[in-house]
Amino acid sequence: MNFYAAQDQARKSSRFLLLLFILLNIGLVVLINLLFAWYLWVNDDPLALPDRVFLDYLSWQRIAVVASAIALLLLFAAWLKWLDVKKGGGAVAEMFGGQQVQPLTRDTAERRLINVVEEMALAAGVPVPPVYVMRSEMGINAFAAGLGLTDAAICVTRGTLDSLSRDQLQGVIAHEFSHIINGDMRINMRLLVMLHGMVFFAELGRVFASSKTSWWADSTKSRSSSRGYLVLLGLGLMVVGWCGVMLGNMLKAAISRQREFLADASAVQFTRNPEGIGGALKVIGGSRFQGHLNHPECQEAGHLFFSAVMPGWLWSTHPPLDVRIRKVDPRWDGQYLKPQPSMVTPETDVDKTLKANRPTAQVIDSLIGTLAGAELLDYVGQDGAGVPEELQSSDHDLYQLARDPYDARVVLLGLLMDGDSQIRRQQFKLIAAEESALADRLYHCLDQFQTLSRSEYLQLIQLALPALKSQSANQYKAFKRLLLQVVKADQQIDLFEWVLYQLVSRFCDAHFGAVRKRENRYNSIDSLSEHYAVVISMLAYHGETSDEMTLKAFNRGAGVAGLYMLQPVPLSECTREAFAAAVTELAAATPFVRQRMLKGMVQVVRHDGRIVAVERELITAVAAVMESPLVGLDED
Repeated sequence: MNFYAAQDQARKSSRFLLLLFILLNIGLVVLINLLFAWYLWVNDDPLALPDRVFLDYLSWQRIAVVASAIALLLLFAAWLKWLDVKKGGGAVAEMFGGQQVQPLTRDTAERRLINVVEEMALAAGVPVPPVYVMRSEMGINAFAAGLGLTDAAICVTRGTLDSLSRDQLQGVIAHEFSHIINGDMRINMRLLVMLHGMVFFAELGRVFASSKTSWWADSTKSRSSSRGYLVLLGLGLMVVGWCGVMLGNMLKAAISRQREFLADASAVQFTRNPEGIGGALKVIGGSRFQGHLNHPECQEAGHLFFSAVMPGWLWSTHPPLDVRIRKVDPRWDGQYLKPQPSMVTPETDVDKTLKANRPTAQVIDSLIGTLAGAELLDYVGQDGAGVPEELQSSDHDLYQLARDPYDARVVLLGLLMDGDSQIRRQQFKLIAAEESALADRLYHCLDQFQTLSRSEYLQLIQLALPALKSQSANQYKAFKRLLLQVVKADQQIDLFEWVLYQLVSRFCDAHFGAVRKRENRYNSIDSLSEHYAVVISMLAYHGETSDEMTLKAFNRGAGVAGLYMLQPVPLSECTREAFAAAVTELAAATPFVRQRMLKGMVQVVRHDGRIVAVERELITAVAAVMESPLVGLDED
């Protein structure tokens, strides 16, 4: 599957959606103008104006006024919904009753969910998103929310945790990750905002038709007739509004259904196990709750979810279950599965796999599709009780600390500690000045960082990012300032410090409201050739051991991007500042241009058949700045 092509198609679908939405609103304006003209016509005194006809109330001036008022109301309603959506996927999950699951949760089923999400994020090459559970919902459902990779969140119902096996849960989570990577999630958020205005007008009509609006009728000369006409006007607005909702749902269904098929196929590709998602769909069909949700906000956002929120309704946003099942399991016998009470056993630690450097696709295979029979880690507390002895070693502690909202800061700061004792003392002073307890905690963990291999740095960063999002906005801002002070303690910023700071900024800033505007200014790779040369030169210099191999790696990256005459940048010019500036420019390219460049970068680091830690860190940070999934890095 070409993920970048899917993203580009998603953007085209978004433009098509906007066009249809405009046409739908034009129709809404016309109908409401007719309603108001009718109301004014029947409400005028027929004796005082005996010659007036209905068309006299359709003047261009009145149409313009009514159209402007409708447009403002629609924009206002959409703006109110946008205020919720732009806060990120976590805010959307909370809007639907989701509660964030802490990475070190004591609930075994939720711990299994956390591990599955971490595995899928690793396999998909995207940051680990925050995880939410709708604990009062027993229907089997899930959704991904957010406007991009940096603010995405995964939310599942409690019924999903209690009814599905680990294989089936992996299939559902893989389906949601597909929505994140393919760009469907952003379309779904826009649909949610755009169609909210239709519901707003329907509710406005209901208010007009209620007795609470009698004050308007009482101010007219004929109370009974005016009140009756106002009720009819309200009923008319309700009909127009709900017709708009129905047409909007038709539009939503037309867009959503095909993307659900795409996400199902992606789930099979991710997990290499069609029985996972196929089994989940069969269990939904055999459950008495199916995908039903009780939260009132979920009805309007049915297109976000894994399965239909209201099964059997007209204009369903999801294809029929049997059709989806046969797409992934053509030999299905037509029998649904009964949900089995979840017997969650202690889960084996996934950290040992995370700590590997992922040199080949075998590691991905060990994570996906083959962990179905593994036992889950039954985490019962931070004091080590209930944790197997082999998992209480010092090298495991940092992986547990990275998942804690407080200790995640310790892990990230520990990775930045300088080898020079004088500079390290200055870094400790800066940390102690901000929070003495944090400095003490780091000091007691320092020995573990000194024995840590470089290949483990990136995995620890990726595990710590979701925990950082559990902080308050003020706590995060204070930590971000401290992080920058620690980075600059030696009066310079090296490549690893740049990588860490970029990953934290790109994956956490949006969660706390600092959204960056995406600018697709470059639609040709030729205009970015100089910047691209700097980036792949830096990657080649850090991954190869000889000048000849460096040149071959560079030429391979240039050839994949179609820049056959490109020349490498001298090592002396490949500074951290030049690299950072070049990456920023590459991030302003269109999706297909970013695709070609990232493919070239992947080939540079894979040229010699091995990927060293520095190469992996650099290309991961580049993908983060470009807000693109890193696909193909560990393929055979």
